[in-house]
Amino acid sequence: MMKIVIDSNITIDALRPNPDFGTDAKRVFQLIWHEKIAPYICANSLTDIFYVLRKVHGAEKAKAAISNLITAADIIPLTENDCVDALALPMADFEDALIAVCAKRINADFIVSRDRKFIESGTDVEAITPRQLIEKINR
Repeated sequence: MMKIVIDSNITIDALRPNPDFGTDAKRVFQLIWHEKIAPYICANSLTDIFYVLRKVHGAEKAKAAISNLITAADIIPLTENDCVDALALPMADFEDALIAVCAKRINADFIVSRDRKFIESGTDVEAITPRQLIEKINR
């Protein structure tokens, strides 16, 4: 089964109203529910996801969403070495660098993100859009 690290923007797009990106993000989660991919989320992404969802849906619904994520996906813990390695990458976005380092550490097949800069950054583990993931699965 394909191991996928999910960027926080994909989870947020799936769980809050977003007409521009929500459809493909929801399809990624349908792949998870149908056990077509093995999903991973970096531990630090949970705080960002909670922060945004709390503002949109309130604290209780945000907690429920985080609880569901923890059940549905494997959470990648961060280590001191991950932080040091992320700082050494030539990436301006530290969160993206942490995701890239963690994806490499767990030997992920892909990182799924809609962040163009992240996708074009040339990480060791290829970053792809939700649409690209869907196309790969449906082949």
